[in-house]
Amino acid sequence: MKELLNVAAGLAAGVLAVCLLDEARAQFMKRHRAAVSGPAADARLRDRVLACVDERVSHPRAVEVEVTDGVVRVSGQVPAGELDPLLLRLTGLRGVRKVHNALSTSGDLGA
Repeated sequence: MKELLNVAAGLAAGVLAVCLLDEARAQFMKRHRAAVSGPAADARLRDRVLACVDERVSHPRAVEVEVTDGVVRVSGQVPAGELDPLLLRLTGLRGVRKVHNALSTSGDLGA
């Protein structure tokens, strides 16, 4: 009988531990999601996207960037030879879930 009680107590302790760990994990994920999504996260991602545009496009002011829930929309004009490298880099940025390309190309945008 004592062995049966020990087994039952061990089982109850194990179930309790699993429940507590599951609750702790759920709370961690809730905080993590809040930190990596929402307006503040989109603003940080937009800053990184704009920096990338500045580095890879000869006329970065001709490109507009919008970010919503990690989805990046780029619009405006870029020289034809700069489009693919820019999109490739944007899709590889941390935090980017998807890139919507609304850019048009031109031979040269001038000065």
